[in-house]
Amino acid sequence: MKSLARLVIFAGLIPSVAYAQPARPVTPAAPAHASAAGGATAAPATDPATGAALPPEEEDLSMTFHAARPVDMQAFATGSLQEISIGKAKARYALNLFGDVGFGVASKPEGELRPDPAFAVGVMDMLFSAELEGKIVATSEISFQYEPNNPLAELERLHLRWNPNKYAFVEAGRFHTDIGYWNVAYHHGKWLQLPIERPRSIALHGGLLPTHWIGVQGGLKAPVGKGSINLIGSMGSARDPIGSTSHQSHGSTNTPFNGGHLKLETEGLLLRDLHMGVAGIYDRIASEAAFTRPALPDQGIDEYVGNVFIAYPSIPVTLIAEAYEILHKIPVGDTASGLAGAKWRTYGVFALAGYSFGKFTPYVKGEYVTNTANNDNPDPFYVPEPKSPHPPAVALKMTELTLGMRIDTSVWSALKVEYRATKRTDLGIPLIHAAIVNWSFGI
Repeated sequence: MKSLARLVIFAGLIPSVAYAQPARPVTPAAPAHASAAGGATAAPATDPATGAALPPEEEDLSMTFHAARPVDMQAFATGSLQEISIGKAKARYALNLFGDVGFGVASKPEGELRPDPAFAVGVMDMLFSAELEGKIVATSEISFQYEPNNPLAELERLHLRWNPNKYAFVEAGRFHTDIGYWNVAYHHGKWLQLPIERPRSIALHGGLLPTHWIGVQGGLKAPVGKGSINLIGSMGSARDPIGSTSHQSHGSTNTPFNGGHLKLETEGLLLRDLHMGVAGIYDRIASEAAFTRPALPDQGIDEYVGNVFIAYPSIPVTLIAEAYEILHKIPVGDTASGLAGAKWRTYGVFALAGYSFGKFTPYVKGEYVTNTANNDNPDPFYVPEPKSPHPPAVALKMTELTLGMRIDTSVWSALKVEYRATKRTDLGIPLIHAAIVNWSFGI
């Protein structure tokens, strides 16, 4: 493996003090060669002053970073790539880890917060990226969650991407649904995003949208001035049958082909870091038995999602706003439930603004979610059992304000302190006050 003398990570979401680890100057090693056993062995590093090989214990394997925090997860992974050679074959790879711990208390029960103060161990996320030969990129991401009686590991992403040139790509596997800006930029790794939690509309569990996709996806980039216009489309599985797990699950080996997705985005046209665009999804939500969905047994649902967004994750200003409309419709030809042609609309919108002062970034986030019923029946997908004593996992009528402060405690970690005021009309709760502290890292 080659030792790295310098690694540059491009401009990020919030500025931080440049970090440079003092290091003895080392000339990069010559290309590695294949050993007799078939493994890779790197040529020794040399002292630039004398040209002599350095002893193994004096080789400097440190990396020097001169930049702000990366703008998103993919930028962080790309900036962390290291190179390995086997014979004449070369590849670059990166292994990134993200995690967090927290503490919170709320005036009333809501979600995972309770009136009794409690500590929390967040998700440990492991991201592996590799640039293979033939312009092929492999990505794998696994999250680990602590549960006292049932530790959970989940495959978040696994896909191969072919980049024939810098203007096009094709990929296949399990990836993040490319809708809006947030879902791809900050899908995991709380350290990367400005606030502690994702917006409610795009929450990974209990959100409104299909945040993962299994299938094939392609994209085209057309340069325009200093920016570009990007078109991304995909086909595959947006929501799998619930079975014995949540509606976000993609647990089976083979998933149904039930949807398509399209996104049109401008990037860097007016300002270097400015993203604007529209996106849409169509998918067919599979029917479920009465035991799983008593509100609408043995009945499929057509789902249409529309989205507009604008994002400016720059320095020192951060602005992100997204709006969604989700339409669930019973096809006219399906008459088993007596709700043929019935429609339910749900709207979600959020906006985030932050401004950095060195290591300190105060921010504010507002969210609003509302939906409509059909003949006094709630949406059978979001509320599959209306008479259940337990509240639905999805917030369908909610207004929330978040005030927070992010403090970069080091180049690789950040402390966030938030106050949230949440109004859950769907639960009949006028106002919930919550205070949360979160300490996160990425490496």
